[in-house]
Amino acid sequence: MKYMIDYKIRHGVGHEQNFNTAEGLITAFSKWKPEDGLNVHAFVSNLVGDAGYVLVETNNPTVILSFVSKFTFWNDIQVHPVIDVAEVIPVTTGSVDWARKASKA
Repeated sequence: MKYMIDYKIRHGVGHEQNFNTAEGLITAFSKWKPEDGLNVHAFVSNLVGDAGYVLVETNNPTVILSFVSKFTFWNDIQVHPVIDVAEVIPVTTGSVDWARKASKA
């Protein structure tokens, strides 16, 4: 299953706290490698450098937990299960057909 993870780095109250957060996160990230069973399709950042997205795939949701829980000390993180649009179209087509029929008296 695929998951889109969005993250935002928490900002502190002052410059020194922000510097410490950035340095700690950079150091931790330099030691990270993807967990076994985690296929990272894309790992991108916004142009400010304080948020981004990670598109991953795994058959084991605990692998996602293992990944994101390492970085929750610095980031606010959301995990969204996703599927390819090509898989959505036939389901949506069937749903539209059903809804049209169901809405008629």
